[in-house]
Amino acid sequence: MLIALSLTTIILAISFSISLKTYDTFQYQAFIEQFDKDLLYLQQLAMTKHENYYLHFERQQNRYQIRKGGLGTNIIERSYPPKWEIEPVTLKLPIQFSPKGNLHKPGTLKIKTDYSVYFIICPFGKGRCYDYKT
Repeated sequence: MLIALSLTTIILAISFSISLKTYDTFQYQAFIEQFDKDLLYLQQLAMTKHENYYLHFERQQNRYQIRKGGLGTNIIERSYPPKWEIEPVTLKLPIQFSPKGNLHKPGTLKIKTDYSVYFIICPFGKGRCYDYKT
């Protein structure tokens, strides 16, 4: 009986740690899908309205916002998990697109979750960003 209980405990512990990693991956995938859509929306706003729109990260509050005219009207606000660390590597914040749809200051953004590290690359001359896991 004791052997069966200890084996059950070991199996539960292993499956619990696997489920935490799976949940972390799921959270990131949901975040990056929404972030891609928000970047596309920001690009479309800049191209159609011919005004300045910016994507600001507020890392202390674990959120990012799309605002009109820098610190003007808040259009979109999204939050991300509190334990995540988002820091620019070479990407200059805030993120902004030109009226032609090009990124003003391209670069790389690093996202560190509980179990993984991801990089989002926003290349020069492109309107889309790409992500990869290290």
